[in-house]
Amino acid sequence: MAVTQFEATHARKAFPCFDEPDFKARFKLTITRPSHCHTLFNSPHNKTVDEGSGLETDTFEYSPEMSSYLVAIVVSELKHTQPLLIQSTLNASQSIKITLYGRENQLSQLEFAKNVTAEVIKVFEQFFQVAYPLPKLDIVAIPDFENGAMENWGLITFRESALLYDPTLSSTNQQQWVTEVVAHELAHQWFGNYVTMKWWNEVWLNEGFATFVGEMIGTKTFAENQGYDWPVEENFLLSVTSAARVDSLHSSHALSRSAGSVESPSVIDSMFDSISYTKGAAILRMLDSFVTRNVTQTALQDYLNSHSYGNAEASDLWASFDKASGLSISEMMDSWTKTPGLPLISAVVEEGHVTVSQRPFFLCQTCNSSSEEEERTWDVPLQYFYKNKEVNKTDRFYLNATKESNIMQDVDWIKLNADWTGFYLVNNTDIDLVDLELMSDVDVANMLHNSLQLIREGSLSSQSFISTLKRAMATEQPGYLTTYMVLQSWWFILNIFDQNYDSYNEVSGAAYVWLNVSNMDVSYGALSNMAVTDRELLVSKLKMALSIDHDRVVEDNPEFHNLTVLWRRSIEETNFSYEGIIHRDIAREVGKCSFLTDEGGMWSLLWKEYSDATVPSWETDLEVILTSAKDITLLLRMLDNCLNEEKIKQDKTISIISLITGQRRGRAVGWDFMRTNWDFLYDRHKTQISRLVSASTSTFSSHQRLQEMDEFFEKNKVGGDERAVSQAREIVLSNIFFMENRSGDILNSILK
Repeated sequence: MAVTQFEATHARKAFPCFDEPDFKARFKLTITRPSHCHTLFNSPHNKTVDEGSGLETDTFEYSPEMSSYLVAIVVSELKHTQPLLIQSTLNASQSIKITLYGRENQLSQLEFAKNVTAEVIKVFEQFFQVAYPLPKLDIVAIPDFENGAMENWGLITFRESALLYDPTLSSTNQQQWVTEVVAHELAHQWFGNYVTMKWWNEVWLNEGFATFVGEMIGTKTFAENQGYDWPVEENFLLSVTSAARVDSLHSSHALSRSAGSVESPSVIDSMFDSISYTKGAAILRMLDSFVTRNVTQTALQDYLNSHSYGNAEASDLWASFDKASGLSISEMMDSWTKTPGLPLISAVVEEGHVTVSQRPFFLCQTCNSSSEEEERTWDVPLQYFYKNKEVNKTDRFYLNATKESNIMQDVDWIKLNADWTGFYLVNNTDIDLVDLELMSDVDVANMLHNSLQLIREGSLSSQSFISTLKRAMATEQPGYLTTYMVLQSWWFILNIFDQNYDSYNEVSGAAYVWLNVSNMDVSYGALSNMAVTDRELLVSKLKMALSIDHDRVVEDNPEFHNLTVLWRRSIEETNFSYEGIIHRDIAREVGKCSFLTDEGGMWSLLWKEYSDATVPSWETDLEVILTSAKDITLLLRMLDNCLNEEKIKQDKTISIISLITGQRRGRAVGWDFMRTNWDFLYDRHKTQISRLVSASTSTFSSHQRLQEMDEFFEKNKVGGDERAVSQAREIVLSNIFFMENRSGDILNSILK
């Protein structure tokens, strides 16, 4: 099998070309291949000539005018689904032939993605009022494909786990994930392919847009039309918390950098990060909320029509928003795209008067800030919720680049960033006065997010943090986002304390009590009748409980214990299935607990299951289960298998190492393994190395570990990923600060 992956700078290795985004051309392919294979290209097939000797030559029609990194060629023996012909919603005479390719024994798992593709193309055509411009779209599930997916025009390639869905074995999360990835790549057919950024210094124009449009319009509309109660917007906000954490580091970067600072291939590759994807999407969501969806739609249509088959810069996008809104959007948004980092907005209420101010937020308290960094300001569209004697009301205020402003009076308390529409943090000095019962789920969750970042940075006292956390936990019927942010807060505390045995036992004990395992109804019927959000929360709580003490979980919930016995039986007996007995959304945690009760006895059985797996989501479940082992020798065995492609596929290696370093007993062995095998891992996984560095170090909280990091990365190459090392170092320094200045107070406050 031969597959190309040209983004960002690899087309030049395959054929002579001006391999830059703004050198667009029409491409035509003639290729000779073995007769038993077939060829796919961006454009439709034209003819095939038999060359004899078992060879055939394919010729394809010209592609649309496009950048060289979007050229794609697949030569394989893969089979395909029944093609689906859909009519364009904008042109009655135009049809689009959709064909999905994969391994023969997996074709049925492509049917869901085919349905998503057909529906989301229609959604995007209607929203953008621009027809999909090609007569066909081929979608290919590539075995062992390290990239998640690639938006090549007319020929999109996917990792199998991002495209395949089995309704019997795959979870609801997997179903939503497939939809999100497909919608993201389809969004690129307009944002990235139809209109392309001029240079790689503004990757976010491609990736931020595809993330925002793919999730907020493609996935959300598809779910609504199909009757799925997925928490699309809520999960988007949870992803924004990770981007905000990265953007709070001194080593973050602006969305739009100078072209001269992004020239080498390694630096270009480093631009494909959570800043370009998730922060880019977050500021677009903030703008969308500020100007309203109708204005956003009009602006995007103007942008696409003005630059069709061409290239654009951020200034071109803002010009379309200026035109559609009648406002000076350019000035406001430049402060978000050209300035690294994010602001901390403080609200002070004194005698009913509210004063707001801003400063740049840096997570690392002990890192030195330059005067230039300290002087950063943003134009902030503030949305806030306030309480006075007469009303509870939501209102807006535009905080320009000044550092302080008075916004209102006669207020009891105020909550900034109402509905969590803004990409900024908030420090409410009156946080203890805020009535959580008057606020929405999203606003309580946003307060918890702010509190967690502020306690790590040092602006919030331990008492206020724990008070806010406990108030949220005690809220009557806390919502989906609130509960997830409570869980996120507990995970941070557990990870920080996990190397201190006595403290960890006390903290984890408090967390376990809140999880309330004994009252979890894990029966198939109960889970089937739950809303997706309730089911996801139960599974997330169960995951934490199992990480704390799986034996106690089995003891506290006999029904769950019975499920673990049945799960093991399904592994040992080929004629027994747990379908209809164990809900697919909880099966991974059931399997994990079953394994943890007899790791030595089950490892070989599960390894065989893993080696023979043909359903990617089942394969992923088994990876999570096998890497949860508490026996260090089994973790080392799994890590050693990562060095052998015949045992573990190349596209799985970084995920498996990350899973092991993400669990308490695996941190040290994962870190040692990474250092011992660095050259091998670096040479084979250059594009994933920043993820590996982050996963291996993010929970370190001691000077000893920091010294080990410094000594190792001083001697070993990281290519263009120096920023990943700098970011990891800042996070560890932040963790050390927390341990030295907050951990004692946190422990005392939790145990009160």
